[in-house]
Amino acid sequence: MSETIRTDTSGAIAVADPLAVRANKLELLERLADALAHEIKNPLHSMVINLEVLKRRLGRIPGGDEVLRYTNVLGEELDRVSRRVELLLRLSRPDRGSEETTLTELVEEVMELVQLEARHREARVEYNTEGAMARVRVGRQPARQIILNLVLDALEALPSGETLHVTVRGEDGRSTLTIQASTAPGATQGDRTGVASLLAESVGGQVWAQDGTRTFVLPSGRA
Repeated sequence: MSETIRTDTSGAIAVADPLAVRANKLELLERLADALAHEIKNPLHSMVINLEVLKRRLGRIPGGDEVLRYTNVLGEELDRVSRRVELLLRLSRPDRGSEETTLTELVEEVMELVQLEARHREARVEYNTEGAMARVRVGRQPARQIILNLVLDALEALPSGETLHVTVRGEDGRSTLTIQASTAPGATQGDRTGVASLLAESVGGQVWAQDGTRTFVLPSGRA
């Protein structure tokens, strides 16, 4: 992991915490994603409206059915892009403090993005839940970022064609997320897992990585 060199007020050279630098970069990327999603959303909405107008006009023209078939394909693709943009907005939008939820709900909120990344890497993700999930009070944004960091770290170490198992278990008043490859374990810990560990401490949870398995634990009732 690279280190950032800075000079303090006394002129001495200090080394910045690389995990703090990484966290700052993630915060910047979140703001950029939010701004970009808003920039895309407006013209996308305009395209959807104009496409609907075009489809209605084509329906009144003799022989317009063939062209209408292509506009329907365009409509489906625009709808798919729109859902991806909405996902980006949900992930990057700041939260207002802690709220009551479950670890299962948090994982499911990011699972679509996880599946997209897995397909891009020619891998598979299998998601399962076991037991009754305790409700927790937690900031949704940092909790979702923890989950994404752990999964993306695991996917980077996963060979093409392999399967990543994502499991949420509820037991003894706490919820546990485990992320494990189907075959040989990947790297024990990457930059994202280190950042996830810091974020987990800030929300009252724990993150650790061992033998290729990444684990996130949230006790019930934590703020």
